Amino acid sequence: MSLKPVILLYDLNNALVDECATLIGQTGLYTAINTYNEANAVEAMQQYNRGFGLLTNKLSCIITGWNRHKRPRDQFLFRLRADEKRSPLRKPTPVIMITEDHRYDLKLRALDPTDGNVAAYLRDDEFQDSLIETLHKIVYNRKAVELNSVAYAQLRAEEETE
Repeated sequence: MSLKPVILLYDLNNALVDECATLIGQTGLYTAINTYNEANAVEAMQQYNRGFGLLTNKLSCIITGWNRHKRPRDQFLFRLRADEKRSPLRKPTPVIMITEDHRYDLKLRALDPTDGNVAAYLRDDEFQDSLIETLHKIVYNRKAVELNSVAYAQLRAEEETE
């Protein structure tokens, strides 16, 4: 029996976390870890670290959102990226952002390949149709970087047309 890829879910919206976990669980392809606060998410991340945090962790993907009560730089996503940048042997963990906050500046920061490097930025009211397909592309097809490039290019193109 092979181990299923592990997906870490973290958001302050407990219903969103539970809905994502249900969708992921129905596939039978992944193991989902539900966390409802940042402390638990960080602890779960640390449990999946390899090489004392110097190597890429064993999480296949993290699904998260924005915390309205924190400044953009203090968000979980940027804490994760700061930890990853401490070691040259560590690659970015793929992240899917599901959020109701669609401020352009936040979306740009999340999708920027040198900053947030998010593979997909999904709306909280319509993620159900694309979550599993996106997750499959990231985990099994190893297309996180490609998905980020496409999403970032689309955002920049939208900016130019406005």
